[in-house]
Amino acid sequence: MEASRREPAPAATPRVDWESFYLNYRKPGYVPGFEIVHKLGGGMFGLVFKARKESIGKDYAIKFLKVDDDTVRDAVARELDTVQFFAQIDHPNLVSIEDKGSVDGIPYLVMSYAGQETLQKRLQQGGMTREEALHVFVQAARGVQALHDHSLVHFDLKPANVFLKGEVARVGDYGLSKLVSASRNSLSFGRGTPYYMAPEVLQRRGDARSDIYSLGVLLYECLYGDVPFRGDSEWEVLRKHEVATPEFPPHSLAADRAIVLRCLAKRPEDRFASVAELLRALQAPVALGESLVLGGPRPPSAPTPPPLPRDSADSPYGMPWRDPGVRRGPVARAVQGLVVGLDLAVAILLLPVRAVGTLVGRGAVWLFRLPFRILALLARLVGLLVVAGLVLLAVVVLWNLVAAV
Repeated sequence: MEASRREPAPAATPRVDWESFYLNYRKPGYVPGFEIVHKLGGGMFGLVFKARKESIGKDYAIKFLKVDDDTVRDAVARELDTVQFFAQIDHPNLVSIEDKGSVDGIPYLVMSYAGQETLQKRLQQGGMTREEALHVFVQAARGVQALHDHSLVHFDLKPANVFLKGEVARVGDYGLSKLVSASRNSLSFGRGTPYYMAPEVLQRRGDARSDIYSLGVLLYECLYGDVPFRGDSEWEVLRKHEVATPEFPPHSLAADRAIVLRCLAKRPEDRFASVAELLRALQAPVALGESLVLGGPRPPSAPTPPPLPRDSADSPYGMPWRDPGVRRGPVARAVQGLVVGLDLAVAILLLPVRAVGTLVGRGAVWLFRLPFRILALLARLVGLLVVAGLVLLAVVVLWNLVAAV
């Protein structure tokens, strides 16, 4: 009788051991191939450290995901496989995901190092100019558009997830909201942050248009220095997102208000259909290298004008915005006429100078070339004489040969 075959028992999954983590994380090789340099920050999703890859000395950011127990860790570990879809995206305005793993039962992600500065820290330092705000916002929106192009939704857009390094803004922490949502019971955890959460997300009905709502909140905060809705509790903030209309400071531009209000529409179908449509409403390029449309932001309901040639003077840092409502009164026309008249007078006065300069310049060139032309003529004459002498010599030789015969 043949003995029954036994399937090998599955290897035991290591338990979550944060005590071992804090004792050993600074040791080289704790994360295979990396040396952890220092802590960058921490939050709802986990702890982030700057790490250096030992083989090439390049800096990365490693995020250790917060999990409460072994059961939650197993659920997160299963979801971690979905990160491969996010890792396929390569965009200059996204913090790329480079690798994943687990140590002491704690799952981690290896990401490109986008610096320690975030939009949240930048806003805490004081308000930004409109140009600075739009410069950062458009880059963040491009990163979100790249996610949407791959059928992926962020669901947790906020200033803390926009990383600034020099003039470049990158969106990070995409995919983590869904990844660890099973590990908390908070209303906001796993579904965004209340200040930036679309109304429908509370009913777990979010999609790409929920990111557009969050981008509207982000645009409002970049332009005016604060979020549109605040409250004494999480519930109060969420309730305002459902029913309240944002208030704008007196200095806000009408075109900006129209764009923000459309982003913050309560019904998803009333918002911009895509981030690309939002960027075009701002007259910003959807992708690097795309032609710009000048003339200032227009309300979303306004017809789209035909593209005009790019004017770099009106597009600092690649941005096309110009204040609308340029006035053309009689004083402005008079000043413009005076400037044109001065330009004409200067051109007339410079005409004789330019004529003399042209003649003198050409005369100097002619005099400079004259000796060389004479030398060239003499060389030709000498060449002709040499050829003539050779021909004469040949004739004489032939004549003597004939006479001798």
